[in-house]
Amino acid sequence: MAIVEMKHMDMLALGRDRHELLEAIQKLGCVQVIQADTEDVTFNKPSAIEELPGLEEQLTRVGWAISRLVKHDNTKKPFMADKPSIDTAQSEAVLIQQNQLMETVETLEALEREAGDLRGQSARIEALSEQLRPWQNLQIPPSDVHTTRNTFALLGSVQKASWESWQAENAFGELCTVEQISTQRDLAYVYVLCHNSQRERAMAILKEGGFTTASLPHGNLLVREQLAELAEQQQKIEQRQQGIILDSAALVVNLAPLKQLYDVLASKRARLYAVERFAVSEHTFFLQGWVPETMTKTAEEQLKLVSPSVALSFYDPAEGEEPPVLLHNSAAVTPFESVVSSFSLPAPFSVDPTAIMMPFFINFMGMMVSDAGYGLMMAIVAPLLIKVLKPSKSTQRMLWLIMGGGLMTIFWGLMYNSWFGYAPLPTVFDPMNNAMPVMATCIGLGALHLFAGLGMAAYLNIRRGQVLDMLCDQVSWFMLIVGLGLMLVVPAVGQWMAIAGAAIVVLTAGRKKSKNPIKRLISGLGALYNVTGWVSDLLSYIRLFGMGLATGVIGMVINILVSMIAGGGIIGMVLGAAVFVGGHLFNAGINIFGAYVHSCRLQYIEFFGKFYEDGGIPFRPLVTSNSYVHIRDAQ
Repeated sequence: MAIVEMKHMDMLALGRDRHELLEAIQKLGCVQVIQADTEDVTFNKPSAIEELPGLEEQLTRVGWAISRLVKHDNTKKPFMADKPSIDTAQSEAVLIQQNQLMETVETLEALEREAGDLRGQSARIEALSEQLRPWQNLQIPPSDVHTTRNTFALLGSVQKASWESWQAENAFGELCTVEQISTQRDLAYVYVLCHNSQRERAMAILKEGGFTTASLPHGNLLVREQLAELAEQQQKIEQRQQGIILDSAALVVNLAPLKQLYDVLASKRARLYAVERFAVSEHTFFLQGWVPETMTKTAEEQLKLVSPSVALSFYDPAEGEEPPVLLHNSAAVTPFESVVSSFSLPAPFSVDPTAIMMPFFINFMGMMVSDAGYGLMMAIVAPLLIKVLKPSKSTQRMLWLIMGGGLMTIFWGLMYNSWFGYAPLPTVFDPMNNAMPVMATCIGLGALHLFAGLGMAAYLNIRRGQVLDMLCDQVSWFMLIVGLGLMLVVPAVGQWMAIAGAAIVVLTAGRKKSKNPIKRLISGLGALYNVTGWVSDLLSYIRLFGMGLATGVIGMVINILVSMIAGGGIIGMVLGAAVFVGGHLFNAGINIFGAYVHSCRLQYIEFFGKFYEDGGIPFRPLVTSNSYVHIRDAQ
């Protein structure tokens, strides 16, 4: 368990070597570039990099083009496979093709603009068709509906009830004609033609009935002829839209090179952002950063190979300065770093709890999954997936974590005698028929977990030379909690150990809060109340029993269903086999997920709560972009 020691790095180099040195730093992947401190150095602050705006625009356009082409990519993706890799020679070849690839982007942009225009045209045609559709039975062109010397004419809509009332009452008289063209829902669409002598009377009736005048595009064609033309135009637009889709799909051959170009350009952008942190003079530049102590020699050797004149200096952080945090553990422990980093990285000068946490984590997973058959699946399938599919490093770490949980699931499955819901062997623990020993084991393992957290806090105090704090804040609670436990077995010993621990807590818990002995005593009594928190923490480990019991019960229910189905002949046996496999896969899946979540919860709340100092800033070295591909050294 280790937080990697970080060193400051100062680098002074010739400006002409800047590009090669930055590429070397990026390939090394172990230097986090920070803003150069030039207060004591005769350098200017870096100016804005003129290339950046153009490069950002290119990246935005290439990223957009990739998102468009991905929709047309029918290539079968290997399950869980890692991103493809290219070497530096291939990345240089992609840069040579940049202009050609940008032409692909321009073509896609032109097709997208055309598609946008077509969508606009289609929307306008649809709106006009919707407007004309109620009038398709009109027997004259809309242009013929107009006022003459002796008549006036209108097209419009009115409530169907008003139209029926007009018809029944012959409301307009003999000098007016009101013809219904169509009806839609509650509206009647009508053509009104009246003699001018009846204008005032007719308009009053129309107004009273809620008449709404329709405004149709004028033309010499009948409405149904206009609709036919619009339908033909819409069909042509749809055909062209399909053509645009096909034209875009034809460009999918450039998807892989565009992904490579994106990461090559993104890597260049990262270098330019680093340049903005430099301090510069007329012929030199000054870089500052963080480097893991174990990589200082390698970094110096590699950078001097690129530029023999480069000057490098490595030194410890200043007092009070917090370097970035990088965790480093053995291969067996590394997969569990994700549990810690998902919570929060430890403070730079604190302690990495991953190695201490790991055995508890996998045991908790094993107790909650609790079926040896499921454990075998976890332990066998996870490394097979890594071997066959070669997934990304983050996925590999998760699979190794599942495998570790699987190994302990086999152990606890043997203890509970559970194999895919069956109990073929002698039982050590029987959570269904004799729950108390299982619950006691869960609480005992929980107590060990909590004491490990208390031990970590004691270790931190000893490492910092705070022995008194260790005695007052950790040893006292150890005596109190162990003493209370011993009172159930050896009352005499347990009683005095608990009293001694409680006395230390009461007398010393408030030592840093006040010099007043009365206030210190009151603070101590308040701190002693935290013993109820310890009881609550211990009881929270009962979830190990509850989830393990749930896994076993669901497995047994699945097996009962299978036995009922399998009794129906060959078809029943086939269905029973399907239910057995599907049911147990489902049960394993939900319980593995639940076990992971609840194991994390026990670490974050119970374990970390006893000692963990968080707030570390992640170490973010200058590295090549890997959004779509990994760019590796040709060597």
